[in-house]
Formats: sequence, structure tokens, C-alpha cells
Amino acid sequence: MRLRQRTWLGAILLTLLLLFSLPPRAAAEPAPEEKAADTELDLLPHLQEIFERRARWLLTDGDPPPIESDYHPEAKTARWALHHEQSKIQYVRQWAENRGVRIVKAEPTIYAKKLKETDDVVRFYVVEHLALGYVYPHEEQVNTFGVGSRHILELRRRGDQWLIGMEWYSDPLGGDNEAPAIVPALIPSPVPPAGPAQRAALTAPANTRGYNREEAVRYADEYCGVAWGCGNDHRYNPKYRDYSGEGGDCTNFASQVLRSGGLKIPIHTRVENLAGYLQHSGRASLAARGKFPVLWKEAQARSQGFLSWINKGDLVAYQQKGKMEHFAVVTGFDSRGYPLVNSHTADRYHVPFDLGWDRDTVYWLFHIHG
Repeated sequence: MRLRQRTWLGAILLTLLLLFSLPPRAAAEPAPEEKAADTELDLLPHLQEIFERRARWLLTDGDPPPIESDYHPEAKTARWALHHEQSKIQYVRQWAENRGVRIVKAEPTIYAKKLKETDDVVRFYVVEHLALGYVYPHEEQVNTFGVGSRHILELRRRGDQWLIGMEWYSDPLGGDNEAPAIVPALIPSPVPPAGPAQRAALTAPANTRGYNREEAVRYADEYCGVAWGCGNDHRYNPKYRDYSGEGGDCTNFASQVLRSGGLKIPIHTRVENLAGYLQHSGRASLAARGKFPVLWKEAQARSQGFLSWINKGDLVAYQQKGKMEHFAVVTGFDSRGYPLVNSHTADRYHVPFDLGWDRDTVYWLFHIHG
């Protein structure tokens, strides 16, 4: 995944903080036995409360508590962090409204490791596993998905309070920005109920001849990182190099998934290289391409919806301003056939494929040949 131009300063600062402040396996959650010894225990419940207040704002019902009081009013970096959270909340709630769903579940779990402490400042490395769930009208089934994020966060003393003075992280819900200015793509109507043909396709096993899609998805779920729902103790596969600090690990991860499904392909680390390889090698075909409203309209006209183009184990590439930015792996479909994806940088588990992307994003749907 290529970091966006407008966020280069924040990305550099975050990378430097990670390089000089964290243990060698920065991408991994601290081992359980390390947490109690390395965490500022007096402030850990306070951190958990901060993340819980944020999460409650993502729910589409209810009256959540304010989050402004968690940020230091005199620190410019705190104001940037607050703006990011407010922009993300607005984006996610608007996405839910435009998709015709209600977000009814938002449950964060955090692990924190103290990096630095003075009388007035405590810096933490925080890992958040966030479980989210949404429902469609007239349905009881909660479609649950997970995201994960790694934070460098400073709490600064102000009187008898500890307030956020600085925070940097790569956000799977609001783009890889410190303060995203993105809005969701608009659609003409909410997601319709799945028809008989689509329901049959959703419950049928994926074709595993040649390319083992089920094995590919199993791998994607096992090694998707710190997102809620991921396996392997929320760690990437240690057999592969982690490119998170070198522009992103999404394409590396997509390559690993394809290999786990039985495709003998080289590991790629750049989005455009893997996209070109898939098309020119005959390993995949470009099933569809377009902005969300275009794909949505065409999918609505097909008896199997998005399943007419892609299935589990296929890939979605994301293009912005003419540049290929990201790869994600299709790992399932929700109760109405909406494609769900896993990815690295940022870490996602069964997330609606367009959540976190804006109205100008062009989606490339790659069908892998079995």
C-alpha cells in the first residue's frame, strides 16, 4: 500500500517513533507476560475508557459521551488527533446511513506498553482490537467484522487530569491519514435483500479446483494481524518480511494468501506490480472495475450480485488519483451478499470492501483462475 502524498509528514513521524521507541517486533502485540510488567497500570483503565468512548460514537443509535474532554486543549498535536477522530466518526456514520444499515456493536479491547514516562507525560504504544457489527432493516443477524490499529499516544498531565497530547496511527476506518477529509461514495438505495439465486450462491462451497479458495481464506483469517477476529495471536506470519514501515504490507499479504491457496507466484510488494502480474500471467482476470456507484448499479442488475464477478479468495485493488494504492483479499460476504475483505496496513478482518475509502476510489475486482 502506498501512503498518500498529503500525509507524508505524519507517516514519517509515525515511522520514526516506531523505529526508535519500540522493540524489534513493532508490528506485533506485546507478549502477554510483558504487558503487566511494562504497562503504566494506573493509566491503563483511563486509556480503556478513552477508547470505549470513541467506539460508542460509531454506534448509530444512542447518546454517546463527548470525546473532546479527552484531548489537551492547548496542544496542537492534540487538536489534530481530535479532528481525526471527529472526521472518522462522521465518515463511518455517514457510510452506515448510505448503505442502509445500523451499527449496533462497537467493542474495543486494548493492550498498552509504556515507552516513556516523566512527571507530566507518559507515552504509550497501544494496540486496539475493535469489533464492529451492523444490521440491515428487518433483519436480526448482526454482521460482525474487525479492525485493528497500532497507536503512539501521549497522555499529558493538566491539573489532576491526564489528557491526550499527541496520537499517531494508521486508521482502517478513516483512511491512512492523521486527519482524513474523506466522504463515502453515494449509492441510489440501500442494499436489497438477497434473491434466491444469490442466497444459493452464498451458501454453496467455493470452487477449490486448482486454486484452493477455502485454504486461501483460512490463511487470510489466520495472519491478518491486530484486527479483531484475526488468529495467530494477532501476529503476522513470521516467515515473511513485514513491509509495514516501508510503504505498506498489503500487497505482500495478498501474495502470501494466493500462495497459500496453491498458486506458485512470486511475492510482490507493490500494488501495481501484482496487478500487472495477475493480468499478464493469466493467473487472474479483471472481472470489473469502476467507482462504487458504477459497480453497485451493475451488481444490482445481476441475479448473484457481486458474486457474479468475485468469490472468496479473489482480490480487490484500490486506485486513487490514478495510482494503485492498496490490495485486499475477499474473505466472505455478509447476509446480503456484500463483499467482505481482509488486509494488512491497515489490518482488517471481514470488513465491507469499501469502508474506509472515498467516493473517488476506483475498485478493481480480480477473479483468480483456479
